[in-house]
Amino acid sequence: MFDIGFWEMAFISVIALLVIGPERLPAVARGVGLWVGKARRMINDVKRDFKKELDETELSNLKELKDDIDSAAKELKRTADEAVVETEKSGAGLKETIESVGNEPVEEIAKTQPSPTTTKKAKSQSTAKSSDEKPRVSTVKEKSSQSKTAEASENDLQGKAPA
Repeated sequence: MFDIGFWEMAFISVIALLVIGPERLPAVARGVGLWVGKARRMINDVKRDFKKELDETELSNLKELKDDIDSAAKELKRTADEAVVETEKSGAGLKETIESVGNEPVEEIAKTQPSPTTTKKAKSQSTAKSSDEKPRVSTVKEKSSQSKTAEASENDLQGKAPA
C-alpha cells in the first residue's frame, strides 16, 4: 500500500520502541493495525463502488447499443420484406405479360413489333426529308475527303496497303 520495505518497517519499529516505550508499544501497535485495517476496508469499498458504477454505466451503454442494433435489424427486415413484396408484384405482372404474349400467334407479335428494315427505312426517309428541306453545297475539302475514304475502302476490299 505505502510501498514500505522490511528495513523501513524495522527502522520505524525501533524508533517507536524508543519513543513510546516497551509497556505501551503492544497497545499502540494493535491500535495502528486496527486503523490500517479500517483504511484498507474503506479503500476497498470505494474501489468496489467505483467499479460497480462503471460496470452499470457500461452495461447501460451496451443495452442501449443492443436496442439500437435491434431497431436497425427490424428496420432492415421491414425494408427487405417490402422489397420482396415489390419484386413479387413486378414478377407477377411480368408473368402475366409473358403469358398473354405467349398465347398470341407469332405472326401477330411480328405485326405489332417494327422490323429492323422498317426502322432503317424510316430513318433514311427522315434524313432524306431533312436534306430536301435545306440544299447543301459540298465544298472541295469534303469531296477530296470523300474520295480518299472511298479509295481506302476499295483498297481494304482488294487487300492492298494504303498509299
